Amino acid sequence: MKKYLAIITVFLFVLGFAASAFAVHAEIPAETQAVIAKGSTQITLGGSLRFRGDLKETDFDDQTSPSAKYDARVRLHLNAKVSDTVSGYVELESSNDSDSDTSENWTWGDTSGATGVYAVGNGRRHSLRVLQAWINYNPGPVGIKVGHMPLALGNKIFFNHTKFGDDAIVIYGNPTKQLHLAALTAKFRESSGTKSDDSTGYVALFVYKGGTFNLSGDVTLVDDQATNTHPADNEIHAWNFGLRGDTKVAGLTVRGDVELQTGKMYVDTANELDIKGYAVMLGLDYKMGATKLTLEGGIGSGDDDATDDDFDAFITSLGAHPNAPLYTFVYDYSATGASGGTNAGITNTTYIKLAASTKATKKMGLKGQIVWLKATEDVDLNGGNNPDDELGWEIDGKVTYKLAKNLKYWVEGGYLFVGDAYNDANDEADDAWRLRHGIQLSF
Repeated sequence: MKKYLAIITVFLFVLGFAASAFAVHAEIPAETQAVIAKGSTQITLGGSLRFRGDLKETDFDDQTSPSAKYDARVRLHLNAKVSDTVSGYVELESSNDSDSDTSENWTWGDTSGATGVYAVGNGRRHSLRVLQAWINYNPGPVGIKVGHMPLALGNKIFFNHTKFGDDAIVIYGNPTKQLHLAALTAKFRESSGTKSDDSTGYVALFVYKGGTFNLSGDVTLVDDQATNTHPADNEIHAWNFGLRGDTKVAGLTVRGDVELQTGKMYVDTANELDIKGYAVMLGLDYKMGATKLTLEGGIGSGDDDATDDDFDAFITSLGAHPNAPLYTFVYDYSATGASGGTNAGITNTTYIKLAASTKATKKMGLKGQIVWLKATEDVDLNGGNNPDDELGWEIDGKVTYKLAKNLKYWVEGGYLFVGDAYNDANDEADDAWRLRHGIQLSF
């Protein structure tokens, strides 16, 4: 208890700074109460408590038992506005069962501290970790933001580090009301403080908002250098060029996104690959009151020949959550995708999506989607020894209900009707599904 009292005491005295960086804003609930600090400084405290139940069968074998568990997450944040030009933000988040820096949920019943004949239960949960901590100084016309913060680019197809964030320096400005410019550097890995063996990102971007027409673009260099242990192994010097736009005509929005990649990848000291990935997305949205209908399609390149000197798969850097532009609840998020892993987004995936969302009542929101999925290049995802491009199609849905002020309950789920790319050596693969419900209080 003394440990957590000490953490909270330090937390309450931390001063930082807040403002938007190049693409992501801190998530601060709208209905919060300010704590008045000494002088003109205004401090806002808040956070959230989330508890979820999860049931899933995602190994493509319905003879195995589904996985079932409950998990929980705690967040506490402090937003300090010191003046009109100086602000800051600190957010703490719970860790997982292994006290990891890369997972925010603990599993119910994961530790025991009980004694006696039945020594089960009676265990406290894991520590709080720093999720965000940054300073913002914006005297105008140029501002700077420094610290650990969530980062993302454009529609989050190529780069989305909003789950845990990165250490970064962002310099930004607004030459006009419509135009936003920014440049940043982010440290992804520090191997040795005295050697050129780190992983660093460099970004320059613009965002233009013209009312009925919006345009944005960015240039990113990911410079992942050799390490002491593996010189020239897995070096990546990759460029991503993103351009996206949207326009509105009456209730119809037309939007598109193009991402092109080039550069070099070194798989060992003797072999280098030319990076040639790409991704394209085109979507139509139509709004009728509280209802929104979406028709969308896209393609992410895959590697057509693992033995040549090209790396053709679209490179993504994302997080462990449903990712753009698919936002599928089972494919890629809960089960293996066409990349050969999970949480890789549109890599080696071609899709067409029909989605709808509506506010059924003042307290209830509904949304759902049907997604047709195909591997851009043939894959064997389950040991079938027969590569195929048929991934299947998926149905997803979510119902959210507002129980009270800042308190919501939801049920979400997805069902993946798998294609032949998931067959194993002996049988056809079984479908995959997942169902989850949760309750969250924000304050």
